[in-house]
Amino acid sequence: MKKQKFSTRVLAEVAIFAALAFALDALQSGIWRGVFASGGSIGLAMVPIFLIGYRRGLLPGVLCGLIVSLVQMLGGIYVINATTFENAFLRVMGPFLQVMLDYVLAYTVVGLAGAFAGVYASCEKRSKKIVWMIVGCTVAGLLKYTCHVVAGGVFWLNQGSSFMNIADTSWLYSFIYNGAYSIPNIILCTGIMVVLVRFYPQFIEVSEKVTKQEVEGGENEAIKEE
Repeated sequence: MKKQKFSTRVLAEVAIFAALAFALDALQSGIWRGVFASGGSIGLAMVPIFLIGYRRGLLPGVLCGLIVSLVQMLGGIYVINATTFENAFLRVMGPFLQVMLDYVLAYTVVGLAGAFAGVYASCEKRSKKIVWMIVGCTVAGLLKYTCHVVAGGVFWLNQGSSFMNIADTSWLYSFIYNGAYSIPNIILCTGIMVVLVRFYPQFIEVSEKVTKQEVEGGENEAIKEE
C-alpha cells in the first residue's frame, strides 16, 4: 500500500477553500452579531469545507477544517472563567476542553464529510450521489452541532442568560440555543451542495485527466529527488 502524499495542487486547494470558509464565517458572524449573544451565526461557511472534502477526500477535508479553526482563533476566543466550575477536573482542564470543543473541533469535524467522498464517487446515478452528499453533509454538520451542545451543556450553563424564554439552567438551553443556528446551517449548506451536485458537478468531481497528471507529476518529483 502506497503512502498517501498531498500534491501541490491539493495543498493549494485546501488553502484556498480554508480562506474562503474563514471569510464566509467572518461575514456571517458580522451579520448575525447580537442575535446569538453567546456566539453562533447562520451562513455558508461549511460549504468550502464540504467541497474540499468531497473533491479530495477525508484528510484534505479535515486539514481544511482545522486550518479554518486555527485561523478563526487568531481573531480572539472567549473562555469561561474556570472558577465557575465545581468539579476539580473541570477547573484545571475546563478552559482547554472548551477551546477544543468550541473552536478547534467545531470546524475540523466538518471535514469528516470527506469520509463519504469514496462512496459518492463510486455512484453512477446522480440521484445516489445526491443521497450520499446529503448523508455526508448532515453527519458532519451534526458533529459540529454536537461539539457546541456539549460545550454549552458543560461550560456555558448558569451564566444568567436565556434564549427563547429558556433559562441557561439545563442542557435544554444548550440544545435549543445551538440548534437555532446549527440546524439552519446544516439545511442551508447541504442544500447548496445538492444544487452543486445537480447542476455544477465539476466543482466537486475531479476529472480523471487531472488526477492522472497529478500522479505523474508526483512520480516525476520523486524521481528527481532520487
